[in-house]
Amino acid sequence: MRTSPFFSGNNDQWLDDFIVDERLKFEKLAPPKRSRNWHFRKATVTPVSEWITCFRHALTASRRSPDGLIVCFPQLAMCAGLLKRIFRQKVRIIAYNFNLGALPQGPRRTLARLAAGQIDRFVVHSPLEVPSYAEYLGVPSEKVSFIPLQRGKIDIAREEEAREPYLLALGSANRDYASLIAAVDELGIRTIIVTRPEAIEALPRSPHVTFMSGLSQRQCNELMARARISVTPVANQETASGQITFLTAMQLGVPVVVTRCPGTAGYIEDGRTGLLVEPGDVGHLKSAIEALWTSEARRSVLAEEAQRESLHRFSDKAAANSLRQIIREVAG
Repeated sequence: MRTSPFFSGNNDQWLDDFIVDERLKFEKLAPPKRSRNWHFRKATVTPVSEWITCFRHALTASRRSPDGLIVCFPQLAMCAGLLKRIFRQKVRIIAYNFNLGALPQGPRRTLARLAAGQIDRFVVHSPLEVPSYAEYLGVPSEKVSFIPLQRGKIDIAREEEAREPYLLALGSANRDYASLIAAVDELGIRTIIVTRPEAIEALPRSPHVTFMSGLSQRQCNELMARARISVTPVANQETASGQITFLTAMQLGVPVVVTRCPGTAGYIEDGRTGLLVEPGDVGHLKSAIEALWTSEARRSVLAEEAQRESLHRFSDKAAANSLRQIIREVAG
């Protein structure tokens, strides 16, 4: 059984739809209440109401007595693990998309460890998270597996804005937009930053930067398809951040500049599929942006390699093949 806070029913497409194995049967279970997109939350912690929804969701799934559960996101995984512990269930649990964003100590770590012992496999999206999550959760490293985050096919054609080219930066999680603004301000490059309204309020202003918020996923993808380059400046050096943004750009054929961080490990090869810059280094970021902005040939080579890598390693089919192997391992 496959559960996620964002399912509405069996018609929603996910990785199970790309798994071909006659020994496996999947059923999607929608939550009792759809979660609000976390990008629009003002709180940095999960509200009590969402925890209650996750418990109800996990409880409904466990009552159906499946052989196994694949649960998305840490909150739902923790609830499923705690219920398995309380009711002494034998159901196997795979915690997919397990990204805490940070590794908090104290009571939250204690609670995480209580649930973690009941989870058969954690799937993280950075190879650097395997040892850190194993240590944090108190589980053997063999219980934590890396599968690259995938992006479904985006049905938008790449067409760079010719009259007024722009640099695009998207996302709200752990971004270092202050460094980006400092870099483009010196270069005088037209830049669009799409993030939360409260994040915009705290950022410095520049005549070269336009801020946007409240866009749909489709609108963000359309902006990306027309950008000359995509820059993802990341402040988080503890866990994976920024992957959805640069993976979207790579699939669309937009050259990327990204901060070297856990989120880029296993995804971007510096100089071949993108340019990596050191954290907080405005000079390095400025040089990388300028190098791509002024060279159409270099942009073309990087974009082609990145797009090829995206289709080969970061597709739904590639992730589904890896998940199928993990299911087989967990099932024994």
